[in-house]
Amino acid sequence: MDKSIKTEKTYGFLWTRESVLEPAEKWHFNSMQEVIDEPIVRGSIGIDVGSGCGFDSFIMAKNNPSVRIVSMDISDGVFMAKNFSLALDNISIIKSSIMDIPLKDNIFDFAYSFGVLHHTVNPKKCLAEITRILKKGSPVFLYLYEAHSDNMFKYMGIKIVGLLRLITVRLPPKILYGLCWFFSPLVYLMFSLPAKILRKFKISRNFAGKIPFNFGKGIFSLRGDLYDRFGAPIECRFTKDGVIDILEECGFLKIKITRLEDTAGWVAWGYKG
Repeated sequence: MDKSIKTEKTYGFLWTRESVLEPAEKWHFNSMQEVIDEPIVRGSIGIDVGSGCGFDSFIMAKNNPSVRIVSMDISDGVFMAKNFSLALDNISIIKSSIMDIPLKDNIFDFAYSFGVLHHTVNPKKCLAEITRILKKGSPVFLYLYEAHSDNMFKYMGIKIVGLLRLITVRLPPKILYGLCWFFSPLVYLMFSLPAKILRKFKISRNFAGKIPFNFGKGIFSLRGDLYDRFGAPIECRFTKDGVIDILEECGFLKIKITRLEDTAGWVAWGYKG
């Protein structure tokens, strides 16, 4: 099966499986905005590329009624996003691949994409598509997986997960999802809870941030993260220089980059030249 189709089916299962009746009040967008020193939402129209179940799209549209938000994803998560957005008249839903966005050039005032490019077969081509649909001088805001080459614990964890994923991506989504429910408490107790305790002490706070899965909030809170980690057919990881390079190669200027501390991924943004 083509990896893009596999990705669509993997995440489509996740979003339609989660029995969520209402969108979260806070989601990835809020964490991104906290570390970005300027407003993400701006102008009259923006796009959430790879919107998943649409939580971020909903938050942006609800809090910015004068801005139209286009919410686009390759998976059946768009149907959940559509249900959430019925009460909003400034959100549009599109089911499409980021590899070939079915929209005109130079129409968006900003683009937002959380955790998407690193799950594609060609991140540079995807970013080039985002560049194409942005107006000149408009920004893109990205979250990308970090390579963690400077963190032995996380780097080795990535390598181990990579080996296990050779098996797990072949499992039917229903079985993998069940395993993630089963192992979430174990991962929480082994990694998240110790990290939570270590953060309470100044002397060990830095070490806590180096522990894999240090961001778990409860015993079953990691099921989605585990499914994402072990079910994604494609996973690219970026160094800081790699993030800057891909943005520059796609024509972005005034590039800034920082981290999300909880997940230690890269947050990067720049303006179309």
